[in-house]
Amino acid sequence: MTRVSTPYYIAREDRFGDSPILVFCDHASNAMPAEMNCLGLPSDMLETHIAVDIGAGAVAEAMARNLGAGVLTCGYSRLVIDPNRSPSAPDLIPAVADQIPVPGNRNLTDAEIEARLHEFHEPYHERLGAAVTDFGARFDRPLAVSVHSFTNRLMGAGDERPWGAGLLWRHDEAAARFFIKWLEAQVDWPVGDNEPYDARVFNYSVDRHIAPMGMRHLTLEVRQDLISDDEDAAQIADLLARGVQELRKTL
Repeated sequence: MTRVSTPYYIAREDRFGDSPILVFCDHASNAMPAEMNCLGLPSDMLETHIAVDIGAGAVAEAMARNLGAGVLTCGYSRLVIDPNRSPSAPDLIPAVADQIPVPGNRNLTDAEIEARLHEFHEPYHERLGAAVTDFGARFDRPLAVSVHSFTNRLMGAGDERPWGAGLLWRHDEAAARFFIKWLEAQVDWPVGDNEPYDARVFNYSVDRHIAPMGMRHLTLEVRQDLISDDEDAAQIADLLARGVQELRKTL
C-alpha cells in the first residue's frame, strides 16, 4: 500500500550496473512540504492515484536492478506540480484531479505558480536532463525507459480499463511496436497502443529531454491493480525488464 512519503526531495538517482539504460519515473512519490498541509486534502487522499502513480516507483527501481541500469525518480507529488506537464499546460498544478477538488491549488496567483516552477519543476528537469545528457555522452546506443501507472477505474466510470499495460509513443514508434508485440505474447490481458493515454498529448519529459537527442526510448503505463504491492510490482518489473532486454538486442 502506498504511504505518504516524507520528506520530499527533488529527485533521487541510483546506478545498478553498466547497462546503457536509464529508467525514470516522473510520478514516483506522493510527498510534499509539510507546510502545504496536504493541499487541503485528507491525508488518505495522498495514497490514491491522484497524488502518485501507485507502484510505478517500485517497478522502475526493480527494473533498473534487473537490467543493471540507472534509475531516476521524482520525489514530490504530481499534485504539487506535475513534472510530466509543460509549464504552460492547464493541468500543470491541478485544481481538480479526477473530479476531486484540490483546495490548495485553487486560485493560485502567477507568483505562486512561478514559485512552484522554480522550487520543484525546473530543478527536477535539470536533474533529468543532466542524467539523459550523461547517458547520451557515455553510450553509443542508450535506451531510456519512462515508467508510469494508471488507475484501473476513473472516478464515475462505469467500466474498468481493460489494458494491463500500455505503450505510449510519438517519436519512437518502432520500439513501442516491438514491445507491444513482445508483451502480447507473454500476457493474457490487452496491451494498449497509445492507451489509456496518448503520448502525442501526455509525454512532456520524453518530448523535452529524450526525443531531441534522438535517443531510443519506451514509455510504459501499467495498471495499478497489477502492481499495488511489492510482490506484484517485482513480478511485473521482471516481465518488463525481460522485454527491454529483448528490445535492446534489436537496437
